[in-house]
Amino acid sequence: MMTNQIFDLEKEVQKLSHDIAVEKEALDSVVEIFRNSPVYNVKDKGGSVENYKYFVYPFKGFNLVNYSLYYTLGRFLAKFIAPTTEAIITVESDGIPVASFVAAEMGLPLIIAKSFHYNLPCVEFEQKTGYYARTMYMSQAVAGKEVALVDCMVSTGGTVKAMIDTVQNLASTTVNGVYCINNKSNYGNQQTELFGKDYKYLFDTAIKEERVEPDWSKSLKNIFWQGIDERFYDLAKNCALFSNFSKNGYQVGALIMAADTFEIVAWGFRKANMHAEQDALAMMRNNCPDWEKREFALYTTLEPCVYRNGNYTACADLINAIPQIRWVIIGETDTADQKINGAGIEKLRQSKHLRLIKTKEILRCVNPVVHFIK
Repeated sequence: MMTNQIFDLEKEVQKLSHDIAVEKEALDSVVEIFRNSPVYNVKDKGGSVENYKYFVYPFKGFNLVNYSLYYTLGRFLAKFIAPTTEAIITVESDGIPVASFVAAEMGLPLIIAKSFHYNLPCVEFEQKTGYYARTMYMSQAVAGKEVALVDCMVSTGGTVKAMIDTVQNLASTTVNGVYCINNKSNYGNQQTELFGKDYKYLFDTAIKEERVEPDWSKSLKNIFWQGIDERFYDLAKNCALFSNFSKNGYQVGALIMAADTFEIVAWGFRKANMHAEQDALAMMRNNCPDWEKREFALYTTLEPCVYRNGNYTACADLINAIPQIRWVIIGETDTADQKINGAGIEKLRQSKHLRLIKTKEILRCVNPVVHFIK
């Protein structure tokens, strides 16, 4: 019976590593498409920039791009948006596809500002991009609702500001944030706010020396790794089901993930005098012959110990002794043992970055050192 359960766990491990690798490959492919986008200049056509520099970005609808990428991008954008949101709004043209996927992911209605009012109750605003201007119409159906603005790209921010101002003039209507695929920073240095609203995007893009230089945004990196940590932590909890019980009634599971491939190279659980982290570290050394040249994250369901009875090294010390482990993700604090109760977290924080699943905290390493691993 135990053999079958371990086989099932191994299948879960392989599937999760594969699924995450596929997600990252999709996001990296978007970066490459941005990087290969042609760059142009356009003379003033009534916009806000006299000689506007632009690129035909991947999701403009003018080039051949795998449309299924919208599904991945929509799912990640949806993670940023408050669950209290009642509708998604966007503007006619490039924002429609991504806004559609976001609205579908969240199960929300989508309202599109258009260049014709269709003789319906609307409010109008002036859309002013970097190179042209036109009158647009937003349905009054959003009145009284909390909405999120989703678009493909923010460049000068002129369209976004006009939409925010117009929508918020409707009675009891609020825009809780602006969310887009990419931020083009040539004409503005937006960070986490845009016109006083929460602002998050998936990719940083800038035109430098007539080339597009793209990268994952900080927000995307955070949400990507948070999702990874939560999913791998769930697997660590499955490892804990094989564990014997500690004196305080805990079952503990641990696993180690290679940060470059998302491969789970080791897992462990408490057995006899061997703790879960100790078990996983031993498996890593046995199963991963090049472990000293790689980087890892260690997941454990319980705060690692800072002392052991008998001739054993505490798990926090075992983990700290391995610089290849850069992150430690911990489920719960060991509140049952007052000698540990937070002490394991503090000890690990001296040389590791930590994520605490239960409290959703990120604790950065107190004493970062130059790491030799590339």
